[in-house]
Amino acid sequence: MGIGVHRVEAEGFSYSIASLFEARDVDRLRATAQPDGSVRLEVRNEAYETHYLNHLELLEVRHAPDEFVLRDPLERSVAVRDLRPATRAIDRAGHDVTDLLASADGRVTRTDSVLLAGADAKDFEDHIDLTLPVPRGADSVALVLRLRNSLLNTVLLYDIVLGDRGARSLDWLGQTTQQVGPALALGQWYAGKMGLRVLVLEGDSAREVAHLRDTGPVAWKDLAVVLPNPHQDSIRLRLSYVADNWRIDRVALGAARIPAVRTWPLAEVIGADDRTDTTALRSLSAPDARYLVTSPGQRFTAIWRPAPARPGETRTFLLASQGYYTEWIRQGWLAAPRDTMPFRPSNAVLANAVQRWRVEQDSLEVNFNRTRVPVR
Repeated sequence: MGIGVHRVEAEGFSYSIASLFEARDVDRLRATAQPDGSVRLEVRNEAYETHYLNHLELLEVRHAPDEFVLRDPLERSVAVRDLRPATRAIDRAGHDVTDLLASADGRVTRTDSVLLAGADAKDFEDHIDLTLPVPRGADSVALVLRLRNSLLNTVLLYDIVLGDRGARSLDWLGQTTQQVGPALALGQWYAGKMGLRVLVLEGDSAREVAHLRDTGPVAWKDLAVVLPNPHQDSIRLRLSYVADNWRIDRVALGAARIPAVRTWPLAEVIGADDRTDTTALRSLSAPDARYLVTSPGQRFTAIWRPAPARPGETRTFLLASQGYYTEWIRQGWLAAPRDTMPFRPSNAVLANAVQRWRVEQDSLEVNFNRTRVPVR
């Protein structure tokens, strides 16, 4: 989902790969109101997928000019101020990445190549240990992260779960993901292994305080994790994740509060033909049994009309999207299967994905951007 033609704003429900995985996703927007007061987002399907969009909603937080608003894993909006970068950030291989994580500048973390090459079914994790200064006088603090996934997840889904199975990929998409038991088992396995865990380090022990789910490889995601204030000058944290699954751009700690949130319903949908689409508007106005279905290359513009801001007010908009998608089967998957056994989630499967990603990542990153479906 993007605004205008140049800037990607959000990647909604990026891992809702079947109807049973339908989910609501909330993304912080940089978009501001147009001169006429409206907020407009162009929603695109640029992949070989069928998208089933259920609901689009605009959230608004009005806040102080020096506050940064974003979402946390509990789906709360968080306003953060007095942001301070880490004074020390060391990855598992011993590399100092403090400067790399100090600001949102596009310089990102990657797992050390030797550590990545050694990943196997018994050990496939990386981590970053952080020391962050606590803002003086803060009643509550929040860890602020700017990050997105690498294409490791794409290798896991496209190459191993689907591509390696050949014709069995049809069974997996058409049957397994539609059955509650197998779908639940897959979802629990994936949620347990993937994502990013935030742990508080206390002496020699580590206590998990949050688990962030994967966000997708297309758009940057700004997230907050509200933490118990240690009432000390600094706090020590660990970010733990499957090796090379994340590209982390920024880490900081700030004073936090939970602000009020206003909700604005979708006001209008404009189709690719520049005409108002009332059917699409009805489909997207509420999370119900009505869906707007889009195919590769299709687009539309979603419009909201929030109340005007008062003079001197600062506000941040967030997009709430709900739906799911189904992947298109590639001809190459059917022609050259590597493994005709049904897919079974395991540590060995995940380690296989890491190693395949390690070997193919350069070409995959280039091809990923080249193969986006042009919209019309």
